[in-house]
Amino acid sequence: MPYPGPPATRGHLKLAGSPPERRKVSESRALLRARSVAAAIVLAALTVFAWVVAALALLPVAWRRAPVGVRLRPLRPREARVIPFERRRDREQALPR
Repeated sequence: MPYPGPPATRGHLKLAGSPPERRKVSESRALLRARSVAAAIVLAALTVFAWVVAALALLPVAWRRAPVGVRLRPLRPREARVIPFERRRDREQALPR
């Protein structure tokens, strides 16, 4: 259907036509419920799989009895070092600017 009006007002835009007819999808509530239950089961299975894989990845740490959060050797106590300043030079010994 052409747009009634001067062409200058339309510019480069195209007018939208009528929306396409929607197809009626006949899905029963039972089918939707079954799909949601299947999705929940898949999600639960993937979660269990992820936990098992994470536990297997951490198994070597438990197997070797690696120290977790404990250092093997204690750190040496830090020593405070005093760095003496250089003595001020006399004006005669100072470098010229």
